[in-house]
Amino acid sequence: MRDVSLNIKKLALFNFFTEVKFYSPVIVIVFNAFLGNYTTAMSVLSVMSLAVIIMEFPTGILGDLVGKKSAAVMGAICNLIGISLWALFPVYWSFLTGAFFLGTATAFFSGNNEALLYDSLKEKNLQEEFHAYLGKTNYTMQAALVFTAVLSTILAKYSMRLVLILSVFPQIISVIIALTFVDTGYKAQVKNPFKHTAKAFQKIAINPKLIGLIFAKSLQEGLSSSSYQLQAVYFNSLCPLWFIGILRGMSNVLGALSFYFSDKIFKKFSKRACLIASNLYGRLSSLLALIINTVVSPFLFISSSAFFGVSTVANSSLMQAEFSDEERSTMGSITSFIGSIVVAVFSVLVGYIADRLSVRHSLFIIQLAMFVPLFIYWRTLWKKQDKTESN
Repeated sequence: MRDVSLNIKKLALFNFFTEVKFYSPVIVIVFNAFLGNYTTAMSVLSVMSLAVIIMEFPTGILGDLVGKKSAAVMGAICNLIGISLWALFPVYWSFLTGAFFLGTATAFFSGNNEALLYDSLKEKNLQEEFHAYLGKTNYTMQAALVFTAVLSTILAKYSMRLVLILSVFPQIISVIIALTFVDTGYKAQVKNPFKHTAKAFQKIAINPKLIGLIFAKSLQEGLSSSSYQLQAVYFNSLCPLWFIGILRGMSNVLGALSFYFSDKIFKKFSKRACLIASNLYGRLSSLLALIINTVVSPFLFISSSAFFGVSTVANSSLMQAEFSDEERSTMGSITSFIGSIVVAVFSVLVGYIADRLSVRHSLFIIQLAMFVPLFIYWRTLWKKQDKTESN
């Protein structure tokens, strides 16, 4: 019997196991251990972003045309292949190939998984509660990050290879869960992928609010990704390697709580106010951390995680409300496509700056650049004609 409501619970489990990647909290340190320098290490992340750029549109279109379950299954399989390559052959060519598969998996998930949740809720007439369910399903993702953060540095202390090998098994479980998803009834009427993409762009082009949200989210997530990967290296300059896992764990606990309580926060404050306030605090706390450059700095960095869930849910809720049903996955992929270009450009650039100057200088430049998406959010959500809050 077809029951899309089961997707909601299964997505929570799926998010958990896809994020159990023990290498993730210390990925640049792991790459550097095998490859020898930060520029080469960051080039692997750049390839991952390049894969997202190349595969965003095909995967988003597949999600709309053949079903979001199929897209989730293919994404989970790509994750499994990519991490398996790293674990079996930890050399440069394998890291690059695996990065392409992992980037493809990210492309499958980027616009698809939230679209699957939204469509599943819509079939039950619960789409107005999307923000509440998104907070709960993403809470498990943060719980997985807490789990991996605690163990990653302990495992890395003994064997970088073990960190990669143990990351394979949760992805097998993810594939199994994805196979049990139920497709929703929302599929595109236009079967030509080029016409489908053109239609998505046309609908975006006539919606100024959606344009602003897409560009702001793309820039923010692209720059945040580059910053996050280097933070472990910066933390390691101020504290021992084993303590990085504790810091990551604390950060993820704050993120998990932020997702879990986001629904209650939105009952008191508007989504746009939460979105802008969260991003402003993140920029100011990170810049202060880099300026004082003491053992307090890592704690200032991770303090912004207390607003991560609120910011993410607010952003996604505002965007999903603007997306059309038939092009929902494709519109999400367009957003991720732009963000991936930002990651691809900045990953190598900040790695180069880190080698030539310092990791601290690279992070400082990223934080300054992140005021751009904050300004776009402010202009988009506080236009004079947009006096009515969109909840």
